[in-house]
Amino acid sequence: MKIVRYVLAPLLGIIVFMVGVSGFEAIGHAIYPPPVEIAELSRAYGDAMFSGDSERLAEVEREMTPVLTAWIAEAPLGPLLAVVLSWIGGGLIGALTAAAIAPTGKFWFAILIGAFDVLGIVMVTSQFSHPVWMPLVGISGTLIVTVGVGLLLGRVSSTRDDAPRPT
Repeated sequence: MKIVRYVLAPLLGIIVFMVGVSGFEAIGHAIYPPPVEIAELSRAYGDAMFSGDSERLAEVEREMTPVLTAWIAEAPLGPLLAVVLSWIGGGLIGALTAAAIAPTGKFWFAILIGAFDVLGIVMVTSQFSHPVWMPLVGISGTLIVTVGVGLLLGRVSSTRDDAPRPT
């Protein structure tokens, strides 16, 4: 059973991380709706991804990059901060999931999810221009919460492991 948990911990942690980022971004979009053109391009991107149409996906990416770059340059702080909080929140719940499932090495499973989150932040922010503070705060926040989860759940787990077992 332990081996199953070692396999499930990173898989479910990454899935929860990705769903979490999307969910938190949806909340951010509800509070700060994106401009109509960006919303339409986002839908077209999702449709192309879902249908597996790689040509349309590349076309939408080419259309979306200058639109997003221009919007981000003039966007108010609120929607940008909502995106950064989505990155950090997704990392937090993904790390919690992975560390909670892992039978041992909880710290390292939490850090693994943090590494995926950091990689995602780097990939997204390299696709088009973002204010410098966004990846800095996103990466720093992600590392703080995932290391914190790893330390906390690792400590809780080791405390339980040290407890005397009933005979």
